[in-house]
Amino acid sequence: MESPFRIRFIAAASLTLMGLSLFLIHCSQSQKEGSQPRVVSTHRDVNVLLITVDTLRADYLSCYGGKIVPTSNMDALASRGVRFAQAFAQVPLTAPSHACILTGTYPPVHKLRDNGGFILDSGVPTLASITQQAGFETAAFVAAAVLDHYYGLNRGFNSYIDEMTTKRGKGALPGVVPEVRAEIITGRALNWLDTQLQRGVGRTPMQNFFLWVHYYDPHFPYDPPAPYRTRYAKNLYGGEVAYADAQVGVLLKGLADRGLQERTLVVLMGDHGESLGEHGEYTHGVFLYDSTLHIPLIMAGPGLAPKRVITQQLRTIDIMPTIVQWLGLSPGDKAQGVSIVPALTQGKVMPTTFAYSETIYPKTNLGWSELRAVRTPEYKLIQAPTPELYQLETDPGESRNVTHQYSEEVAQLQKKIQEVRGADSAQGILERQPISSETLRQLQSLGYATAGAGRDLRLDMSGPDPKDRVQVLEIIERSSRMINQHHYRSALPLLQGAVHSDPTNPFLYHLLGLCLQQLGQFQQAVQIFQQAIANKVDTDQMQAELGNSYLQLGDLQRAVDAMETAAGMNMADLQNLTNLATLYLQLRRPADAERTLRAILAEDDRYAEAYNLLGTLEIQRGQAELARGHFEKAVEYDPDLAEVYVNLGLLAENAGQPQQAVAYYKKFLEKADPRKHGPLIPKIKAAISSIERGQ
Repeated sequence: MESPFRIRFIAAASLTLMGLSLFLIHCSQSQKEGSQPRVVSTHRDVNVLLITVDTLRADYLSCYGGKIVPTSNMDALASRGVRFAQAFAQVPLTAPSHACILTGTYPPVHKLRDNGGFILDSGVPTLASITQQAGFETAAFVAAAVLDHYYGLNRGFNSYIDEMTTKRGKGALPGVVPEVRAEIITGRALNWLDTQLQRGVGRTPMQNFFLWVHYYDPHFPYDPPAPYRTRYAKNLYGGEVAYADAQVGVLLKGLADRGLQERTLVVLMGDHGESLGEHGEYTHGVFLYDSTLHIPLIMAGPGLAPKRVITQQLRTIDIMPTIVQWLGLSPGDKAQGVSIVPALTQGKVMPTTFAYSETIYPKTNLGWSELRAVRTPEYKLIQAPTPELYQLETDPGESRNVTHQYSEEVAQLQKKIQEVRGADSAQGILERQPISSETLRQLQSLGYATAGAGRDLRLDMSGPDPKDRVQVLEIIERSSRMINQHHYRSALPLLQGAVHSDPTNPFLYHLLGLCLQQLGQFQQAVQIFQQAIANKVDTDQMQAELGNSYLQLGDLQRAVDAMETAAGMNMADLQNLTNLATLYLQLRRPADAERTLRAILAEDDRYAEAYNLLGTLEIQRGQAELARGHFEKAVEYDPDLAEVYVNLGLLAENAGQPQQAVAYYKKFLEKADPRKHGPLIPKIKAAISSIERGQ
């Protein structure tokens, strides 16, 4: 006869799912465009190595005048090739900037306009798709989840390695990490080169490769490995740059040691810079000053004269057309950048005078106005609620706004912005793709302020001017550091004051609600989320957290209502759907639970938590064998999902298989996290003791 203890145990096992986060990884190890047959065309017989170093300020390289850290390897590359003194990014954000680099188009064309929630337009050719069609072997090794293949940058790559799982030290939980160190990326790239060389690719005439290697280390959070952490303890960003330079050296030496240097065009560049406190910004993404747009760009390879410096302005959208023309291929009719091959080979001045840039990050994440800019060698116009014009020759630090003194120049540059942006009537509602709660956490862990998918947004320059919110930006920076160090109580007064002064900023409500939840103040958290709803700045994540707060208060129906609202705003948040299905089970609403779980599996048919809950649902229905099948699938798809072993153990006990039950229970204890499964662990130990005494 089954004891009451065991019946309660099954219920407890299913309830542990509420509020847990399942770390998922999506990697594409061999993403091929099967629908596009490879057509080998005549092209220059060289390989291409594109190295992008994330968040790399030009003035941190010695060859650009930097004196803070030595960058001997990047400097050596510049010595044997061409250095561009005035290269500028089109977006100060990782994913959109790389889309500009790879497609030669501005964000309004390639559509990948922000980190998370936007996907590359499938109709825009990429450097990878063009070289792949020409017969090149193509591969990419990216170091951060923000460049996950989900966003479309994998198109055209035979191999796109975005694997973020690494072996952790003892005591750390395995799973998705938002970035991997440069040494891992270097190792993966060199191993790939060795595999290709065995096939003749890279050295055999007309069997060439295009390899993109992405290093993320200089990006926030700054965490250089030893010895750089101690050597640059007072400037950890500098330590990350020095470490990245060392790995660039390992990669380039590997290229030379394999006899590939003389047959490979190497392009090394930053994707954007870093403010480091300039203009009141600590990282990047909010403003469009040169501190986040000026990037290093170096090219070296066959046919390029050494130790040259080109001073004319260059844009990231010019990279793809330049490489493609260098290879003797066509960039297609979508490219907006121009090839600067004539500048490289003949010293000609190219039509790159106007460089457009934008950031919609303030709009999508902070409730502020988006910004646009156009830069010439003489002027920079930033289109904002209060426009800014800087005379760059006399004010390179962009500290004196001279819009009132140069009205004709302002009008001319505004027309240039309008040419790229398009007519006001064409702006419409900003279309975003839903993102999962795990993606949201990854973006936040990388320092990006985001609170989830909110209401419809228009790119109409509405909202506060970001430069008028510099004090709020500082509070976000300070409170985020406190939260990362679990100093929630210290962050509370800062965030409460910021919400009062900036009541339409969704991220502030998100941070404040998080602090209150962590302090166990769930009623106050409910009030904060309701305030965001009243101000019409709520997001799917806030609705989901409102549901979790109601759950902690024991108000299950309001919890369901909030989670259902969150699901309506973002069906890609599988964790919210999991929590909602768990609540349906607790409320004895099996049809709603099954419908929700099937929706999860339609989105991800390997989602282990959904199978575990389906098993729990079948237990409620008295279908033990069906339940077992679902539990076993959960183990297959996520062997580290601890609570499923409890359910399998309970089934084994009920089936008269005590030894099997003990094995499952011990497996649970092996996988359990005391922070999440604390109340359950002693019960499992007691169950094991009870079984072993009875045998």
